[in-house]
Amino acid sequence: MTEQRAARMLRVSAAMTLVGLAFMLWSLVKPTAMPVVLAMSVGQLVGTLAFAMFGWVVFSELREARRIAAAAAAAMTAAATTATAAAPAPEATTKTTAAKDETSGDRT
Repeated sequence: MTEQRAARMLRVSAAMTLVGLAFMLWSLVKPTAMPVVLAMSVGQLVGTLAFAMFGWVVFSELREARRIAAAAAAAMTAAATTATAAAPAPEATTKTTAAKDETSGDRT
């Protein structure tokens, strides 16, 4: 999801939340049948849709961050593997140690 689309969805979600809140407040200020019924149906629906839009944006952003982190980890692993494969092989130290033991005369 692009940043512009996420920002637009968050703005719409905030506006819808305010509309749902207005329905709820109207039912508190004028507690007759019509405002209460509208608050419990339309206000609840609008508020739930606003929350769902907000949740979708958060989920998409977290999924994108996880995808980027996984790609970075894969790139680092590939770079480490390449660096290890390109490094020269260590020389055999056992031969040089055995030669030193023979010349020094240390026998145990």
